[in-house]
Amino acid sequence: MKIEQIILTLFVPIALGCKGLEPQDDYIYEKVYISKVTVDDTVKAKQVFKVEISGEFPTPGWELYKIEIKESGNEFTITPIARIKKGIIVPQVLVPFSKTVELVAKPNFDSIKISVVGRTETIKKTIIISK
Repeated sequence: MKIEQIILTLFVPIALGCKGLEPQDDYIYEKVYISKVTVDDTVKAKQVFKVEISGEFPTPGWELYKIEIKESGNEFTITPIARIKKGIIVPQVLVPFSKTVELVAKPNFDSIKISVVGRTETIKKTIIISK
């Protein structure tokens, strides 16, 4: 086997496999700084209810990109994701944001547990389901 073939066999798979798991675009993605979560204490079964999430972006260059929602039984985990364009120069000034998420109270549980996951903290709430 020639030395060129050995090098190609060893190093090409390594070079091709070095990409990260984040989207390959011109943005940086992070969880949002969360300061407040507002939700009703009680909701009716099968009712749509709202979860209001408030927080701050560290600079005006950040924007809300998406809200990830994971459901497991009677638990919802909500993770707001923000993004900023790579290389952008903006003043470091806190910028408030709020977003409302709508969920449905399933009738086969007595309560719903909600966790909103931010960059530095997780805020948890429990809602009672009335039948």
